[in-house]
Amino acid sequence: MIDRPLLQVENLCTYFKLPKPHLFGKAATVFAVDDISFEISRGQTFGLVGESGCGKSTTAMSVLRLVEPTSGSVKLDNQDIGQLKADELRSFRRHMQIVFQDPYSSMNPRATACEIVEAPLKIQRVGTSKSRRAKVAHLFKMVGLRPEQRDLFPHQFSGGQRQRIAIARALASGPQFIVCDEPVSALDVAIQAQILNLLRRLQEELNLTYLFISHDMAIIQHMCDHIAVMYMGQIVETADRRSLFLNVQHPYTKALLSAIPTIDFNVKPSSKRLEGDVPSPMDPPEGCRFHTRCPMTEDVCKKEMPLLRAVKENHFVACHRA
Repeated sequence: MIDRPLLQVENLCTYFKLPKPHLFGKAATVFAVDDISFEISRGQTFGLVGESGCGKSTTAMSVLRLVEPTSGSVKLDNQDIGQLKADELRSFRRHMQIVFQDPYSSMNPRATACEIVEAPLKIQRVGTSKSRRAKVAHLFKMVGLRPEQRDLFPHQFSGGQRQRIAIARALASGPQFIVCDEPVSALDVAIQAQILNLLRRLQEELNLTYLFISHDMAIIQHMCDHIAVMYMGQIVETADRRSLFLNVQHPYTKALLSAIPTIDFNVKPSSKRLEGDVPSPMDPPEGCRFHTRCPMTEDVCKKEMPLLRAVKENHFVACHRA
């Protein structure tokens, strides 16, 4: 059931100041996330897609306040996360969790699988030791792990099994909202499908809301209800899944779609594929940030930054040519 948005992000900016190159030098600023807004309805999956370095993961970290945003607001279930004090934020984290990209580096190698999944319950001081162990056993069953695997260490699991442990840990505190930060990019293709199907099943059973991050358009299409395409810290196109893939508007989105592999030998290589490097986020181009790589650039693109505007219902694009 879809009701009012569970997550509301408004004008989010996250900038990083770099150290001065020398005593009299000027400190550079990295514009990692630059004024983005979006909403996620309860029980839905919102996808962020784009090349590496476009600001997807920084957006996720800023939403969870694992990185402090420079400005803007983030509200989860109408609670402004940015206004919470340290002790309040610690308690509130039970409502929002994250599944990281690399399941091995995000775990304590000296802790058993049981201890890793139980950790959020201990931190939140939930239940007794016995009830927590029972909860861990239930979570292991939910994610497809065997009871006897609870006392094994992370290095004794395969990559897919480690990601199942990470998902169980994220579910332990009973969150409403989970960030999936490229959760399958480090896995084999066959295992990717298993983890994606697991995430979808858990979403249906627990009415979870996902912010799903990926650079793979095929995975985004499979998983997400609504999608935002990011380039150099900004959202350049956002729409529901059907509208985005059937009526793509932004040349950057077209280039991303052209990169999806195909086994059809009759399909010629697309002329829409990108050339050149992404400009530095410390010195973004004037006007449209994509104009240095866009095959449709006009003079106005070099002077004026395009704003997101509606091209149809629930479909917005930041492009002068759209």
